[in-house]
Amino acid sequence: MFSRYCRQNLPLLIFKSPKTPLFQQSPRTTTLLTFRNMSDPTAPTTKKRDGGKKEPRPKNKRKKADDHIKRNHTWQLDENRKVVHPGSYANPAFCQLFNVTLPCYSNDDSSQQPATSKKKVAFLLGYLGTAYSGFQINEGQRTLQAEFELALYKCRLLDPRNFGFPHKYGWSISGRTDKGVHACAQVCSAKIELLPEQTLEQVLHALNAVLPNDFRVLDIVRATRNFCAHTQRDQVRYQYMIPSLVFSPQMKPLLQQMMAHKEPRPPNNPLTRDEIAQLQEALQSYRLTPVQLNLLKECLASYEGTHSFHNFTKGVPPTEARATRYILSFTADEPVLHNGVEWIPTQVLGQSFLLHQIRKMVSMAMQVTRGASSLDTLRQALTKDCRVKVDVAPAQGLYLDVSYYTGYNRRKQENPDLDDMDWTRSEEPAYQRWKDFKDNVVMKHVIEEEAKEGNFLKYLFLQEYYTELSKDPEESDGGAEDK
Repeated sequence: MFSRYCRQNLPLLIFKSPKTPLFQQSPRTTTLLTFRNMSDPTAPTTKKRDGGKKEPRPKNKRKKADDHIKRNHTWQLDENRKVVHPGSYANPAFCQLFNVTLPCYSNDDSSQQPATSKKKVAFLLGYLGTAYSGFQINEGQRTLQAEFELALYKCRLLDPRNFGFPHKYGWSISGRTDKGVHACAQVCSAKIELLPEQTLEQVLHALNAVLPNDFRVLDIVRATRNFCAHTQRDQVRYQYMIPSLVFSPQMKPLLQQMMAHKEPRPPNNPLTRDEIAQLQEALQSYRLTPVQLNLLKECLASYEGTHSFHNFTKGVPPTEARATRYILSFTADEPVLHNGVEWIPTQVLGQSFLLHQIRKMVSMAMQVTRGASSLDTLRQALTKDCRVKVDVAPAQGLYLDVSYYTGYNRRKQENPDLDDMDWTRSEEPAYQRWKDFKDNVVMKHVIEEEAKEGNFLKYLFLQEYYTELSKDPEESDGGAEDK
């Protein structure tokens, strides 16, 4: 029949069912289906209603993913994943660097053990980041991920053949914290080897027995096979503690007096221990005024909503989509007293954050509240056509507070045997462990570290005198984007 129409030089009529649309729509064009005149093979088959503009050819998704891997995760390339990760204790050179001796588990030992079953679980972790170069595993640096993998290996929760290959045991983390940043609710997931009678409570105690004292497992929950701690996290809340003394009007005159006595000063450690003690004694009685607190709250509220945060991270131009982030809330609570020093707790809730984004947002808000910048400058920095240099606030006041998995809890209702990943319910034992670690470990450490090191005083000194000469803290941080 088709050949007969061709021989007769007649148009071919195509009858469509009611379910077949006569128009095909795309975001940019509307195409009208027409009939080809078989006598003219060169006749166009479509007419475009947008002036003839063609849809841009989409970039190959596989090539785009490969480019991202080459740029950010070189080890994840196929040819490199055949060897252990250089930042894992499975690497002999890494063990020698940090003087770590591994227990020897051979395949013969494994064959003598009872048969194990592989289960997907989620870990709720709490840690102090002071002694580590961030969470993510990294060559030549002591990281929290490497310490946790070593603990899994020591407890025989990993197959020895998978030690040093995170992708082989389905490793994922909810977000990567920077160097020096603490956490009360870091969530990671992995497939672990469990004995027939072994409970998750026993696993929790076994891991805490071999982990460092500044690293604790707060809870372990069975998860679905396809659970990913990173992609299935809906929201995350960070808390940043600001000492009120940074807003004291006496701060600048005191710094000027010290600057007159000693020059030049090393930009990475500008204040001596005696000078820090002198400043703390003079400023620790300062209390934030209601006007300053309201201005701080107004600054933090300006970050809420969808904005371009290219000025609040590193190496991300405003034209890239990842520069745009959505902040659900950013609030400042009423000041609290700890050891005679007033602190302002601030909480930011969002979907994900860029490298140093929170610390730069806090830094800008502190500068406005101190009178060193203006609220208009802060708001202008959130627009794509503005470039502003924003310094990084100290990492010592920041910690990951809560991770939320609301969507996962709703979707997994089909499997009632699995517990919810909700650590905000006060009646659960995991909530009490989380609260104890937050109040008695993290908060205590933040206060003691500031009293000993004076990190906020050093930060303000650099703001006043060494901004152009000080070493950029981004160069030494072991963080990564997307917390």
